[in-house]
Amino acid sequence: MKLKQKKIYTIRFFLFCSALFLSVLISEKKYFRADTTPQKAYSLSEYTYELLDSLNATVSVTWFKTDGVENFFPSLKYLTDTVKEYAVYSNNKFIFTEKNTAELSEDAIKKIGLVPRQIEAQNDSSQTLYTLYSGLMLEYGGETRVIPFVDDIDILEYDIARLISDMQSIAAGNKTLKTVAVMVPPDTIDKEYGYVIPWLEYAGFNVQVLNLPIDNIPEDLPLLVIGSSYIDIGSAAAIDVFLQKHGRGVFFVSGNTVDIKGNWKAVPKVQDFLLNVLARHGFYIQSDLILDLVNFRITMSAVDSTGAKTVNYPFWIMLQHSTVEKNNAIFSGMFSGNKNLQTFWPSSVSVDEEKNKIKISASTTANSIKMIENYDTDPFSNQLSLFSVREKSAEAVVAEKIYPAPVVVISDEYMISRAVDYTGTSFNLDFMVNCIEHICGYDNLTLLKNKMHTALPFKQFDDKDEFVKAVTFARIISLIILPLIITFAAVYIFILQRKKK
Repeated sequence: MKLKQKKIYTIRFFLFCSALFLSVLISEKKYFRADTTPQKAYSLSEYTYELLDSLNATVSVTWFKTDGVENFFPSLKYLTDTVKEYAVYSNNKFIFTEKNTAELSEDAIKKIGLVPRQIEAQNDSSQTLYTLYSGLMLEYGGETRVIPFVDDIDILEYDIARLISDMQSIAAGNKTLKTVAVMVPPDTIDKEYGYVIPWLEYAGFNVQVLNLPIDNIPEDLPLLVIGSSYIDIGSAAAIDVFLQKHGRGVFFVSGNTVDIKGNWKAVPKVQDFLLNVLARHGFYIQSDLILDLVNFRITMSAVDSTGAKTVNYPFWIMLQHSTVEKNNAIFSGMFSGNKNLQTFWPSSVSVDEEKNKIKISASTTANSIKMIENYDTDPFSNQLSLFSVREKSAEAVVAEKIYPAPVVVISDEYMISRAVDYTGTSFNLDFMVNCIEHICGYDNLTLLKNKMHTALPFKQFDDKDEFVKAVTFARIISLIILPLIITFAAVYIFILQRKKK
């Protein structure tokens, strides 16, 4: 009997080893991975599959990286796994290779266009400064595109799809396919709005800055307008005709002018030609300032020289995911992680929804109030006391016309200025790019930004002691209680089996 059992165990062990060997052998030939995330964050989208099917030549992707860069940016551990799925699906039309930058000269690295990042880390008893590289180079049809530094894979699929599409367009002879016309206040394109052009160019757009006055705007070009006070009556008339001809536009305009380089005082705009044009098309920018309890806390030096103070500034409103239109491409990727769109002294916008097929796309929270005239924008004033005496309601800050041509109006012209340096919210400019891509009809591409690979915590802790208690409790359960339960269960099963024998 014992000999028979021994043979059975031997056969089982042999079959197990054979199955394991075959699995390893098959895995070398057949690529398999399981994506258990609800939104299939680690799987390619249908848009990417269609793009790969349309390839007429081979795409070559090279990851130039410092050895061990994944240890500094953990999500990069999934980069190779993700990109390999392109190669498997594309039938050898997508080639992926890795290259250690230690094998390249400094001149070669600069020529490629890689940008290093320096990270300081604890090494034994001292701090060590590491210079890291992690850039992607894509080649297709004689064209080359480079992502200078990749530190996560959140919008990797978007970037790869965008760059391949750009190279496909150029290979097909469409060199001006992604041109956007821009109106911006004079002498600010390299100053207050110095990030606008680089952000658009990185997104693959050719930027054509319009010099005012202007009497004609080609209706086939998407239009980005920032601010309004500088626009003369003739140029405003050209914008009016542009919109009447079903031109596509994005407008970042406020109902007030704020001295952002001085004392932050706000003054209502009077006889503003562009605001009048937008009103004729159903967008009414009000000359008020919105205040919201959900706002950015700023650190400023006190006037009495008592040191720095951190204060809530209700004019710098943080838009919440719950108050924006769900599934609207313009908000793709804007609320992943701990991000929130940041506004600066926004005005309210009202719309003529019935007449012009206009909808509200984003609002402040229901805990908002409006300040009309006699603006007190001093950060050290007690504006928060106003919330207890004024009526609160949600106020619209983003509106959109869908038909006959898309037009997006954001009632905050400072949203994409260098004010983002104060708050560290450069993703406001990503929102600008989303808006441009939206009016250009690239929603399927832009929606790829919605994939969120970083798992957020189930609970946020404001109290450090509460957080420590929760971590301690979790460790007791995982390191002591669970192992004891497993051990007792194993002993119990073993005793039962012995009794049966």
